[in-house]
Amino acid sequence: MNYLSLPSSSSSRRTWKYEVFLSFRGEDTRNSFTDHLHAALQRKGIYTFKDDKRLQRGESIRPELLKAIEQSRISLVVLSKSFADSTWCLDELAKICEAIGQPGYTVLPIFYHVDPSDVRKQRGDFKQAFDKHERGSSDKVPGWKSALEQVGQLAGYDVRNKSESGIIDEIVMDVIHKLKHKFSSLADDLVGMQSRAEAFEKLLNLDSSDDILFVGIWGMPGAGKTTLAAVVYDRISHNFDASCLLLDVSKDRKRSGLVRLQQQLLCETVGKDQEVWEEHTGTNLISTRLRETKTLIVVDGVDHFDQLKKLVGKHEWFGPGSRIIITTRDDKILERRGVGKDKVYKVELLNDEEALQLFCVRAFKSDVPDDGFEELTHSFLQYAKALPLAIQVLGSSLRTRKQSEWKALLDRLKEIPDREIMKVLETSVHSLDQRDEDIFVDVACFFKGEDEKYAKKILDHCGFNPELGINILCERSLLVIVNGTLRMHDLLQEVGWKIAKGDFPQEPAKWSRLWLYRDLQAVRTVSNVLIIHREDVDVNEMLPLRAEVLSQMNCLRLIIFPSMKFSGKLNNLSNDLRFLSWQKFPFSTLPPSFEPAKLVELVLIDSNIRLLWEGVKALPELKTVDLRGSKNLIKTPNLKGVKNLEKLNLEGCSGLLEVDASIGDLTKLTFLNLKSCDRLISIPNTIFLSTSLETLNLPGCLKLAQRLNFQGPRGPNEQS
Repeated sequence: MNYLSLPSSSSSRRTWKYEVFLSFRGEDTRNSFTDHLHAALQRKGIYTFKDDKRLQRGESIRPELLKAIEQSRISLVVLSKSFADSTWCLDELAKICEAIGQPGYTVLPIFYHVDPSDVRKQRGDFKQAFDKHERGSSDKVPGWKSALEQVGQLAGYDVRNKSESGIIDEIVMDVIHKLKHKFSSLADDLVGMQSRAEAFEKLLNLDSSDDILFVGIWGMPGAGKTTLAAVVYDRISHNFDASCLLLDVSKDRKRSGLVRLQQQLLCETVGKDQEVWEEHTGTNLISTRLRETKTLIVVDGVDHFDQLKKLVGKHEWFGPGSRIIITTRDDKILERRGVGKDKVYKVELLNDEEALQLFCVRAFKSDVPDDGFEELTHSFLQYAKALPLAIQVLGSSLRTRKQSEWKALLDRLKEIPDREIMKVLETSVHSLDQRDEDIFVDVACFFKGEDEKYAKKILDHCGFNPELGINILCERSLLVIVNGTLRMHDLLQEVGWKIAKGDFPQEPAKWSRLWLYRDLQAVRTVSNVLIIHREDVDVNEMLPLRAEVLSQMNCLRLIIFPSMKFSGKLNNLSNDLRFLSWQKFPFSTLPPSFEPAKLVELVLIDSNIRLLWEGVKALPELKTVDLRGSKNLIKTPNLKGVKNLEKLNLEGCSGLLEVDASIGDLTKLTFLNLKSCDRLISIPNTIFLSTSLETLNLPGCLKLAQRLNFQGPRGPNEQS
């Protein structure tokens, strides 16, 4: 169970959108106490509604506020001297008081330099305010008075003659305690996790504020290492001055090295955008910026010691009280890092009671089996053998099915050796509709660990419905989205690979997808999709691929190549392509026969392109062309056949001399980036008259600036 599972929705539970609603008199505290309180809540990751931060422009304010109150678990009411002067504040307070007593809802009054008894009895400033309201003959006055009386009787915080910063710290800690820092919202579906989290926290020795500890989580795939680390992180991160959760670092390292992870760690802990260009710089920054900071870092999915060395190298990199949590399948990595056996938590499989409860939650939305399903439940648990991921997937696939369907599925599973948990997962995948299964296989082969929006964009280009499909995969426990990233258990990924290979596991030429460099070398034709990840081959040992092989692949819908070595001539590219991304494209032009009518996005960053194509090509679906860093590009192509183009990125095309006049005819172009095209001397005047263009980026176009006799930004449509 290397991922988080969220609880099922229930009609009997109130739906919370915000954790805290802040009610206050803007003239009194908006830019002082309330602003500081709001910032303190945000620093601890508490989702807070504050009217000048959350209201959408153009919406009616009052209904939005009332709705936000209903959707908040806690209301903090800052009662200041002129609070009652505002009918707006009083209406807000009356709405807040309506919810007092409802399960899970809390109101905390903050008496900001006012006497609680004055609030309760409407004396002093509050009496003067109500005298004005009563002269106005408002029929709301009795309700307002009742609300003030009610909130004035609640236990709250009296700010008079006290340190505001100290009170704010107390309030934030009280809120965190009342929220249980989100763990309660996960516990319904994380069977057995609370006891494990509490046991692991003992190893962290959180009461000690001086020592710096490295602690490990170790166990087999699917046992729940990542889930445990994420839950503990959620429970304790508010105790630290800075924190960062780095998920699946081995995947990131293979795809883009450690630079992105180093940058993420610095941004989330130091709190500012940190530019890291190479690993040595990142290591130096991490080792110096956090020395005085009490920091919590989770480094998840470590498979190489170098990852630890460059992300959380030594104890002295971090301030007193810091805790570094490492999850890995390889206990030798922990041993090498010096994490003692007494500081390693081994994640065991579920016991019988936990396995039964988890299965029932998934299959029946209950802690016990439905009548008549007891024996069948026992049989499925025997098959799953206490592996949390297998239990979750099986239980979800059986939900709402009849007994006859359970028996049929169990009979089918009996044909597969029970030691092969992979078969359990594969059965669940094959229960999907074909389109959803295609999305699952694409995610398994290409998009595991990728940004959700990026994956959905490409899947959408390929003609799928990823918004629905991804949701279905999440509902079936086949996929989870964590911090905007697609996560899939390793065993599920193996299922996707098996489906892609079909009945020919030893013949890559017959697979529906290719995702490893070594497999492409044995291929002549592929019917579906092609993508290459380079991690299976050392770049220094990489043999060139023959371009003629790629030229023979006529039915590709997707190509994503990192920088690779090619030999020969590229005579052809599949006209079925929907998305083409090829870093350092080695050829000077695209093949003359290449005219993909369904191509949506063309990305050739740092390419060797001199001219993209000759003449006019009919590319009606093409919306994005990205040629950044293509220094040999001399001129943009004729774009008359690309009428739906929306984005053209030519940043860093230092050899570019001319932009073709056809660009002025594009009525849907919104983005044109010519930054650092320092040899550019010609651009159509019609581009400055475009009604669709929103961004025109020209910094660094020195020759063009001299020719057009302008300096700096040219107006609202140009960025500097």
